[in-house]
Amino acid sequence: MRAGLAASNTKSVWYLCAFLLSLFVLLLSPSLASAQGAGDALEREAQAIDKMLMCPVCPAETIDQAQVEISFQMRAVVRELLAEGRTREEVLDYFVDRYGADILAAPPKSGTNLVAWILPIVGVAAGLVGVFLVIRAMTRAQRSETPPSRAALRQAQDSTGPEAATAQEVQSPDDPDLAPYLEIADRIIGSRRASARRN
Repeated sequence: MRAGLAASNTKSVWYLCAFLLSLFVLLLSPSLASAQGAGDALEREAQAIDKMLMCPVCPAETIDQAQVEISFQMRAVVRELLAEGRTREEVLDYFVDRYGADILAAPPKSGTNLVAWILPIVGVAAGLVGVFLVIRAMTRAQRSETPPSRAALRQAQDSTGPEAATAQEVQSPDDPDLAPYLEIADRIIGSRRASARRN
């Protein structure tokens, strides 16, 4: 009987330990999840900062692209500073103090560096204005060179007679080689008009 009681007590102790262990895991898991979430946010911020810092020894590469020892060290420093609670601006200022403003992938938007931000915008705007002016000049030139429409020729014919309309049609081309053909066309048109009047 004592052996059965001892076995049942041992079983109860094991159940109690299992219950306490599962309770501990349940209480600890939200804090682990929040710590993991904070770690992920910290890593995302570190990766964003890595893209903003140029490698001092690799031309035109940020420290997230460069595969040299100094870029590895700079990445580690970025993560240490963020773990200490520093903001993005403070981390960037830390590197600017040690390497100068050239360490930044994008120049700061102040002082003479402001020209680097404004100049491309001004260039694009000037290009668009230039394209607009060229297109406007081309459309104006096209309007002035277009031959008179049929409606305009009819109006001229009605107001001054068929001979004036024919003269306007003949005056439009400037090619001297066409002049004999145009005279023939005028004669044919004139003879057809004359025959039409007779009928």
